[in-house]
Amino acid sequence: MNFKMILLFLSLALVAGSFNAYAVDPSICKSGVNVALHGNGSLKSCELKDGYEANSIRCNQGSASFYDNGNLESCMLARSTTIGENKCDQVGLISFYPDGKLKSCMKPGN
Repeated sequence: MNFKMILLFLSLALVAGSFNAYAVDPSICKSGVNVALHGNGSLKSCELKDGYEANSIRCNQGSASFYDNGNLESCMLARSTTIGENKCDQVGLISFYPDGKLKSCMKPGN
């Protein structure tokens, strides 16, 4: 009997661990505005109600998109930021690859 309980517990732990723990909560979106979800149920895109911050990147209110792994895909920056040696201008579009590495941003003075 104890072996069956241990096996059941391990099975449940494995299933629970397979879900994406880093998915962005759709409550960051404006209510009444279209919210798009990925096939796995994670947030794909929406209009932000207050702005959003992740990994020292602060997004303005406005549209934001996310990868199915929960990582930020793109948004409009709320403040200037530097990522590595790349300076990104405030209120410019910033985008990332699925692994979180910088893809592009608006350079100051452009």
